[in-house]
Amino acid sequence: MSDLKISMIGAGSGFVVSIARELVVSPVFEGCTFVMMDINPERLKIAERAVKKILEQHRSNICVKTTTQQSKALDGADYVITSCEINRWALWLKDLKIAERYGVYQVQSENGGPAGQVHALRNMGVFKKITDAMEKYCPEAWLMNFTNPMSFLCTYLNKYTKIKALGFCHQVHGSFGVIAEQLGMEPGELEVVTGGINHFNWLFDIRKRGTGKSYLKEFFGKVKQSPYWHKKFAVVPRQEFTFEILNTFGAYPVGYDDHIVEYLPFFHEHKDWKKFGYESCENRMKRMLADAKTGYTLEAMTIQGKDINRPPFPRDDNHPYYAEKPCQVIEALETNTPTYFDAINISNHGSISNLPADAVVDVPALAIGGKVRGIHLGELPMAAMELCRRQITLHEMIAKSASEGDANLFLQALCLDPYVRSITQARAIWKDYLKEYRDYLPMFKLNN
Repeated sequence: MSDLKISMIGAGSGFVVSIARELVVSPVFEGCTFVMMDINPERLKIAERAVKKILEQHRSNICVKTTTQQSKALDGADYVITSCEINRWALWLKDLKIAERYGVYQVQSENGGPAGQVHALRNMGVFKKITDAMEKYCPEAWLMNFTNPMSFLCTYLNKYTKIKALGFCHQVHGSFGVIAEQLGMEPGELEVVTGGINHFNWLFDIRKRGTGKSYLKEFFGKVKQSPYWHKKFAVVPRQEFTFEILNTFGAYPVGYDDHIVEYLPFFHEHKDWKKFGYESCENRMKRMLADAKTGYTLEAMTIQGKDINRPPFPRDDNHPYYAEKPCQVIEALETNTPTYFDAINISNHGSISNLPADAVVDVPALAIGGKVRGIHLGELPMAAMELCRRQITLHEMIAKSASEGDANLFLQALCLDPYVRSITQARAIWKDYLKEYRDYLPMFKLNN
């Protein structure tokens, strides 16, 4: 029987279902306590019902507790899983629209561009409260984060808190399961080696499961022939931009267009978006806000297993291949069983030799000896390296700005962002962000 206490902050998010499915399949978690914390009692009840249903189906003896108080969730926790932020859709929409006032247009605004930067800044304020509480209630616990912008937040956690932190994202694992399906294979049939920053990884090599030779050349040939990299399909993530980058730089960026374009604003001009079938994420955010008023949120639908506008890939969301990985990392750490993971956000320490040693990178890693240690990959191609290096600089500037309360450093980061064309533009955007988000940026001493 396990005496582990695993706490999830933001348990009303859709990730809680995946976590519960991981917990029930390993004997390591038999009898453990799973504490679900969310500030929204209604979402917490929905999540609790879904988790208990999974436990009942597997006849699990895991003890589930719920609370709306962060301190109760963290007190004595061994592992803390985070998937949380404040007023997610409403503030994302403001991030986007404020930048548009001054001519900055983003297809997606979660991890990059001015909108991604201020999104990160707000969430660093949220995570400061979490890590301060962890230092008080569970200083030895691991923090396992799902919240975006992942690279920004992990940089902040690693450099400006005392907490051991790992970042988890299903982009590499999940997208290549989908890519395998799109190419007529099974999820997991393609085994990949990638490295870079979160949502902006680059393919080093690819193999077919059970074979000893590189599949890279054959993969590129299939990409060039597949319609999914050349056409728009309903509710299927686009990959045309991915294909353009491959053709231009000779390197394959892992994931889908809507994240990659956050870092690379040199695809289509805003005036041409409609012609090429692209649109801002504004309408999706407005739909989420409208649904939230009726309690019909994306997270709630995910938790309850409802299919709304379901994409054709993955064919089976419950396929074991698509599981999230934090519980598998916990299992590896608790049992000291060396375990390989194809992508975790950790400090570089030479995994990618031409990126800074202390940068947060998204790389294959091995959980062994009480730590999660990155695998050495070698050098990124020159263009891919420079594109990642620029973003790493922005991550570090924003993290330092949040930690030290240096508003001018945030302005400097805006000036360096590839979406921003002038200092004048950066100043105007930052002025409006400061005015709009005064209550969310307590790190800055602002005049009334």
